[in-house]
Amino acid sequence: MRFVLMGDFHYSRMENGTEEMLDARDNAYTVMLDAFLNMDADYHISLGDLTHEGYPEELGSVFQKIGAGGRSFIHVLGNHDAYSIPKAEILAITGQQRYRAIHTDEASLIFLDTTKEMNREDWGGEMDAEQLEWLQIQLDQSGEKPAFVFAHHPVYGTTARSTMEKLSIHPDIDMKAVLHRKKGPGFFFCGHNHVNSIVRQENWHYVQTAACLDIPAYRTVELENGKVKIGLVLLEEADLAEHIALFHTKMPGFAPTPEAHGEDSDRNLFADMMESVK
Repeated sequence: MRFVLMGDFHYSRMENGTEEMLDARDNAYTVMLDAFLNMDADYHISLGDLTHEGYPEELGSVFQKIGAGGRSFIHVLGNHDAYSIPKAEILAITGQQRYRAIHTDEASLIFLDTTKEMNREDWGGEMDAEQLEWLQIQLDQSGEKPAFVFAHHPVYGTTARSTMEKLSIHPDIDMKAVLHRKKGPGFFFCGHNHVNSIVRQENWHYVQTAACLDIPAYRTVELENGKVKIGLVLLEEADLAEHIALFHTKMPGFAPTPEAHGEDSDRNLFADMMESVK
């Protein structure tokens, strides 16, 4: 089993952008999206903030390009995706589900919605009681198989910056109590904080991915023969960084993250399933 993960993409309509900025945006996002879709995988997954403000034209533009790629694409909602229109309308445009699970013979893939609806003042994460109960059922159903959980917000007190205000699922929500019911190994993938970070706590690895505008890159995840290999593929296409620099600081609500790369240990991970549960 193999999948490719996209961190915060932040595709913006750039309503007030100059012609030069719009051309640079189109060039940069086309290069990044083509590279993402050209990677062979069972699933191509966005960790949220696929769009910058969640406008219908932003969602429609990105999903039109993704649909043309013919990939099995799954998008978890990010706070920016949910800023402008109700979630029901977002799902109608994208054809996605708010949360879902895929159980296979090899692993369980669990996709969460940790976002607030149309709340630009609070970009922190939340989980309602219904979804928490559902998550517990999915983890129980996964048994000893590895569980891969995908969400936009990190769990509080795990990856880089996750103890800062509004940079995690709210600490009053005891996510770890639910996750640690898992019998076998677990991997929790997230974005939101724009910093690469990999942390192990008990039988869980928490894997956070930086924003594409800071580090044009994608994570690859491979599960084979009881081993999980996580890599970071950097995009080095000519002029990509120059194109991004022409517009990304002009997007209201987006600022480059200097520490986005994290440490060397935050780029790759090799985990043996038997070792992961010890």
